[in-house]
Formats: sequence, structure tokens, C-alpha cells
Amino acid sequence: MADDTIIASDRRNGRHAPAPTGGLYYHWGPQAWIDMWMSNAMLVKKAMPIISHTFVPILRLAGDPEQVDRDYLDVKSRREAIGLFDSPREKWRKRYGNFVREMEWALLELHKHFNQRQFEEIVVGTAVALSRENSPEFLKMMNSMPEKNRKSRPRVASDGSRKPGRWSRLLFSTFNPAHWLTGPAEITEFDPGNGLTVIDIPQCGWHTCAAPDTLPNPRALPEEGCLYICKGAFEALFDGRDGGLRMEFDPHLPDTSCTVRMSWKTR
Repeated sequence: MADDTIIASDRRNGRHAPAPTGGLYYHWGPQAWIDMWMSNAMLVKKAMPIISHTFVPILRLAGDPEQVDRDYLDVKSRREAIGLFDSPREKWRKRYGNFVREMEWALLELHKHFNQRQFEEIVVGTAVALSRENSPEFLKMMNSMPEKNRKSRPRVASDGSRKPGRWSRLLFSTFNPAHWLTGPAEITEFDPGNGLTVIDIPQCGWHTCAAPDTLPNPRALPEEGCLYICKGAFEALFDGRDGGLRMEFDPHLPDTSCTVRMSWKTR
């Protein structure tokens, strides 16, 4: 691409309060346990090493290695410890917040040494490669959506909308396989027969799980990972090629909300 800016962002400063906490079911219900397990399996074990094993070594080569090590130790010292008696939801929040904090630091540092094209090749390229290596079954499951829904009938409500039915909303609110990544979300359009699902995320976990005063830039909403680890990587992984799943992210920065559109060819 000739343009040196592949992903644009409105970089206005701003911080928002963490997402409001729910009741007993939110903290101890089945979705909380799933998110707790997924955050450990996907973030801590599979995604966190990208920082220490890839980005930090690149930063050592690009700058002062001793300063990089000191800064990395400083940001790691802000980790929230996982308590034995923490609820599953709180364990998820802390793990997610720890991941976001350290990823935001690494990406902000990489911006200092590389132009936009180089930065995105390093960050998005590494995230995509790591996902393909570490999570092939997850990618296979997601890419199976078009095939599974090809025989579904087009669905349009009597008022002409594509709002999901009551049972679809109930199922999604009870079990959302992406909840560990997004936090609470809602399906606003659901028409698998026409190859379309739209999800609204009012307060994404990337922006709300880490305490603002522990972030590398406490005066701004964490958005680097939102744009490049989440939006950039997922859009590259699911690009609709050969009629497969296409994912499009619309982060409403500097707000904490986001709209995700999943589409595929039906014929």
C-alpha cells in the first residue's frame, strides 16, 4: 500500500471510568467461569508471551537495552495479583488488565522507533502469525460459521429490522464465546441466512479492565492494542477471502464502545 497510515485513529485524550460491576450472577455465573478460563488459556498462556518474547527483544535492539529492561520491570510491577478468593469475574478482569497494561506499554514504545508501516508489520503481523500457530482450532471454528449458516433462511422481522429473536438474545447473554475478550455485548442485527451478524460492545474490556492510574499513559484511553492487536489482527485473520468470514471492527474512540460486523457470502 502506498499510504503510510494503514489504520487511522482519533487520538484525542480521554479516560472513562471502569465498567460498572454486576451482581452475584455476573461475578459467579457460568459466563464468568468461562471468561476466567479463557483469559488464562488465551491471554496469559498464548498472548502474553508476545510481549516478553517478541516486542521487548525488538525494543532492546532498537533502543537502550538497559533502559528497556528497567521500564519493562516497572510496568510489570503494576500487575494486580490474582487472589485465591477472587470471583471468577475478578480474576478475568485482573488478567485482562495486566495484559492490556503491558501490551499498551510495548506498543507505545515501538511507536517511538518505527514508522507506521513498520510498526503495523511488526505488531499486526506478529499477532496474526501467533494466532495461526497457537489457536488453529479457534480460527477453524470461526471460519466454519459461513458453512454452518449457508442453509439458514434469510431472517427479517415484521417491522423490516434484523433484530435477533428472544431465544437468540437469551442464548447470547447466557453464553457468549467472545465475552472473555469484549465483556458484555449485545447482538443488534442477526440474519445468518443473509450472512450478517452485528454486535454492539458498550464498554470493551480492553478499555475498562486496567485501572487508569496504572497504565503507561494514564491521561488517555488505552487504544493501541484495541486498534492493532484486536481490530488489526482480527480483520487480517478474517478478511472474507474465498467467501469466508469477514470481521470489521468500528471502535468508537475515544469512547469505550465498539461495533463488530461479521459477514459472509451466502451463495
